[in-house]
Amino acid sequence: MVRSDGRAGLPFNQFEQTWAGCMDIDALWDFDDLPASKARLEAALAAATAPQDQAIWLTQLARMAGLEGDFTQGELLLDQAEAIGPTAATTARITLERARLAREEGRSAMAATGFHQAAGQARAAAATDVALDALHMQAIAAPPAVARAIVDQAERLTREAPSQRHWLGPFYNNLGWALFEAGEIADALEMFNRDKALRRSLGAENERRVAGVNAAKMLRYLGRNAEALDQLQRLVVEIGPQGFGLGLVFEERAELAFATGKPEEARHYADEARRLFEARGMSADQHPSRFARLSHLAEPTG
Repeated sequence: MVRSDGRAGLPFNQFEQTWAGCMDIDALWDFDDLPASKARLEAALAAATAPQDQAIWLTQLARMAGLEGDFTQGELLLDQAEAIGPTAATTARITLERARLAREEGRSAMAATGFHQAAGQARAAAATDVALDALHMQAIAAPPAVARAIVDQAERLTREAPSQRHWLGPFYNNLGWALFEAGEIADALEMFNRDKALRRSLGAENERRVAGVNAAKMLRYLGRNAEALDQLQRLVVEIGPQGFGLGLVFEERAELAFATGKPEEARHYADEARRLFEARGMSADQHPSRFARLSHLAEPTG
């Protein structure tokens, strides 16, 4: 999930940790393997003895229910969490997950209100992680101008809580794509470069490389093809023949070659990208538009 809302690129949630009695929520989630995530969440709930811990795990199982489309079950789980008598921070998380359920169900206005409320509750409770999550969900659905203001809020929050700086990556990434879709390519490039710099500072190499591919795409759209090619070539060297993200790099190399009138090169890189994606378990059934585009790029020239 290059973007946490899943709009572009390959997902890179690779949480392989197991729960060992710590309240590390992210470690239990792998959005590429929801059944395994659900099993970990259920085990965490079964092992929890403190009521507040139970309430938190109930909120995460409610989120899972929403992803599965079982909204009634999600609401019941949140009702159970609320009945425990949660702390202010957990109340904010319950509000957040109710809003997320509403979003999954298509109740956009209710979701927007809930995310705004959850962000305020979380800030009042000094639960920065929950506040950032709620702001992030607000930003996903917001037009670019509003999303920029939300990103400014997130940056202010992380200056006060530097341990939460990793949250800025999804903000930059999502705003970058929103700007791209709005035709504001130069501003999108700035966001992807911010994302790249942040990931480098955090030592998040996989995510940094994905941000680099996104930046190269923006350079191509801006007609800065030599810079785009240089960036992609450096990524190939960094990643190596078996490294994470090489398929993304080759996919963009194919697009760049096609845009610069090199169909044979485009075909080669499209074929390589498709091979690498399939080796990771991806298929045309799962990603029809991506594979259709690669097939077009790989068509023989007449």
